[in-house]
Amino acid sequence: MKAEVENLLAQVLSSLREKRYQEALLNPSADFDRIAGVATQVVIFGCGHLGDLALSGLRAAGWQPVAYIDNDRSLRGSTFRGLPVLAPEDGVSRFNDEAVFVVAIYNNSGPRAQLAALRCQRIVPYPMLFWRFSEYMKEETRLELPQRILAAVDQLRETVPFLNDQKSLDEFAAQIFWRCSLDYSRLSQHDPPSDMYFAPDLVHLRNDEIFLDCGAFDGDSIRAFIERTGQRYRRIIALEPDPANRDALRRFAESSIHDLAILPFAVCNYSGTGSFDAKGSVGSSLSASDGGMSVECRRIDDLVDLEAPTFIKMDIEGAELDALEGARQTIRKARPILAICAYHKCEHLWQIPLLIHDILPDYLISLRRYAEECWETVYYAVPPERVVTPL
Repeated sequence: MKAEVENLLAQVLSSLREKRYQEALLNPSADFDRIAGVATQVVIFGCGHLGDLALSGLRAAGWQPVAYIDNDRSLRGSTFRGLPVLAPEDGVSRFNDEAVFVVAIYNNSGPRAQLAALRCQRIVPYPMLFWRFSEYMKEETRLELPQRILAAVDQLRETVPFLNDQKSLDEFAAQIFWRCSLDYSRLSQHDPPSDMYFAPDLVHLRNDEIFLDCGAFDGDSIRAFIERTGQRYRRIIALEPDPANRDALRRFAESSIHDLAILPFAVCNYSGTGSFDAKGSVGSSLSASDGGMSVECRRIDDLVDLEAPTFIKMDIEGAELDALEGARQTIRKARPILAICAYHKCEHLWQIPLLIHDILPDYLISLRRYAEECWETVYYAVPPERVVTPL
């Protein structure tokens, strides 16, 4: 293992020097321009968050998309952001000769294959669109240009030795390679989404768990926690600052959850007030501007009435590093299992394990992915006394 760890990043960097990858490193726009060719129009596949970001970036760059396509039949005949929503087959029939089709969907291999089966001529995945229009897509922090990733090579080298198992090392290497090449052949099959936050090969839940859910949304992670514990746990503390999400969580909690505390705080590295972009969805997040609603922010270390958590999950839209900083004392004292999302900002792929190791050096750190591309990646940090014994 030691030799593989020492050579891992060197092998990735060496492979990226191959001629077929150099164009992406030197000119990230080239692949989009090559596929788009003489196309003068754009059709966006997906009326979700990525589709919204794609439209904003294209319009800012002076491109005017002509339509959305979507497999949701309930959207057919409607408009989204001022554009008509069509069935994929209708979109291809109408615009195939003049348009490039951008697949703005998180798990996009199926939609790309669907377009190919319809004989669509120009198919571009969302990350390739970002490479082409990154200067106009400042809200997209989860992706980055190849050269900026490679500029962090020293931190990448520091991170590798802290990854505890071969699967994590392979995923880390594949993520760096894919993010710098968009070569999908280097990515392995992701783990089942139902295992997210509770990887069975890494986490064994006890019947006395105190689960601290940071970014509880509508209770989706709590549902999974309850299912895996068979409703045998000590306590759940849910932190959710978005009022609409919190209302949905309360409605769910009223039906079946015991020993649950719902707190309206955003988790951060300070205690005070902050600006929050409340969307009533999984995308709600702290905002750097003053245009959002005012929310109370709390360091986990400052939650004086908080029972020492045995498991902390964080899915907080890019605030994970700050939240970890605000939980140093709690983590060192309570030594909880951590499940920390690592895809909301590209640099979190290498910064989160470095910070976790700095907080508690004997944590065993692993990386797992639960969706295609780079989405739904999670770092687990397990103290030695909680390590799962292989069967």
